This record gives sequence, C-alpha cells and structure tokens, in this order.
Amino acid sequence: MNILERCPLCNSKEIELFIKSMDYSTSKEEFNISNCKECGFHFTNPRPKESDIGKYYISDKYISHTNEKKGLFNLLYQTVRKFAVKSKTKLLLDTVKTKTHLDIGCGTGEFLNACKTLGIKTIGIEPSDDARSKAIDNYKLDVRKETSLKIFDKNTFNSISMWHVLEHVYDIHETVENLSVILEPNGYVIVAVPNHRSFDAKYYKKFWAAWDLPIHISHFCPLTIEKLFIDKGFKLTKKTGMKFDAFYVSLLSNEYKTGHKNYIKGFLIGLISNFLALIKVFEYSSTIYIFKNHK
Repeated sequence: MNILERCPLCNSKEIELFIKSMDYSTSKEEFNISNCKECGFHFTNPRPKESDIGKYYISDKYISHTNEKKGLFNLLYQTVRKFAVKSKTKLLLDTVKTKTHLDIGCGTGEFLNACKTLGIKTIGIEPSDDARSKAIDNYKLDVRKETSLKIFDKNTFNSISMWHVLEHVYDIHETVENLSVILEPNGYVIVAVPNHRSFDAKYYKKFWAAWDLPIHISHFCPLTIEKLFIDKGFKLTKKTGMKFDAFYVSLLSNEYKTGHKNYIKGFLIGLISNFLALIKVFEYSSTIYIFKNHK
C-alpha cells in the first residue's frame, strides 16, 4: 500500500481522514478516504500499488465488463445500458461533429460500436482482456490494451470520452495533460464520474457503492474535477446528471448495508436523489462533464 502525504490534486499537506469504508465486492478489506482541507479533493489513502490493483477487479459484481443477462439485476442493467448508449451517442453528436473518437475504458464496446455505426472512425482502450475480447469479437472494433495515451500522435482525435474511468486513474495530472496533446485544438473531452455530493452518497455514507474501494482512486465533485481540467487549459462547456446511476448505485449500496437487494428502496432512494439534484439541493449521483480543449 502507498500512503499519500500530499493531495494528488493540489499537492497540499493539509489532508485529513474523511471516511472509512471497505471493498464490499472482492477483498472485504477496509480502506480510508482522505479529504484535502485546501481544495476539497477526496482520494483513497493509502491505496494499493498500481501493480497490485488488478486483483481487486476480479469480481462477478464488476458488471460493466460483462454482457450477462441472467437474473433480474443483470437484466435491468443491460436494459438500462441500451438506453444509456443512445443518450451518450446523442450527447456526443450534439456536442461536436466528430470524425475521430477515442473511448478510454471502452469495456465491452457498446458505446464505441454505436459511434462506429454512425460512420465515426473509432479507437478504444480497454485493459481488461475479457472485456476487450468481447468488444473485438462482437463488434470488430479497434481496441487497444495499452493504456498510455502517449502512443497516439498530437491532435489525433476530434473527441475523447471517459465513461466512469478517470476515478480509476493513478496519475490524473499526466492523464489530462496527455488528453490535451492528442486532442485537436477546440476538440472535446466527455468525462463521467461519480459525485459524492449527491443525496445517495450522503444517505448511504460508508456503504455508498460508488466509493467502490479500492479501485476508485479519486472521488470527484464538480469543484475538484473542474479545477483539474481548467488548470490544464480546458474550458467547461456543459454539465449534466446521469439519472440512471442513482438507482443502480442505491440498489447496490442497500445490498452492502443490509446484505440483500431491496429493489423498492433502491428505486425510492434513487428517485429522491434525482429529485433533490433537479431542484439543486444536492447533486446527481454521477455527473457528465464536457470540456473543450483551448490549447
């Protein structure tokens, strides 16, 4: 484990314990989340060495890397994912007339395939062998295992997406800097991450499934993710909530808290969370940010 003595976002030494939680899906180990008193950034601390993090992904609960439809929960997830892919594709096309798109952490390739069918030249990055194989075998996509963005030339892409990926990244500064390099001037990055300023996060506290320890290294809110990108020359152009996530996260959180899924309560907490975000009392369980490259 690596203990961080400085904030990974602003480098301040003014850090404190925010909450103790655990890895509910795989190891059952306890982990801490620290808060930076200077900039408000939350981060897992200590965190596993990057060379050791792979073992924490080995779980049948890591549903985004499967196409499994057995059981009500899996069926609901796969059904919602179809709607989510359509909304993501629409968001991309409404944002930029893209010809070349990179999807980092493309999973089993549903979103990337939807882009491909629209005539967009697509490339994906997916470190999971199983998920990457599904994307290639099912959709004949160009998906790379190499996660370093330095393999791409300068100004290669019109647009880049990271759907629930940035929270997994160890060096967030280097990643965003590299995004700026491989993205064309005035190109767009679409980033979706959990938002710990949501009602469901406040309600479930240490049981909130979107802490997803320890594979979630960073825990963002609008203030901190905007600081990260704006400091690297990006401009925020749009922010919108991922409304389905509140239901999914609440359902899982309730299971972590009580030991069983409660679909009715999960739905109600998700509904309350979305409503309170809509009237701006809290924020959405997950948020999509669209940043424009101004370099």
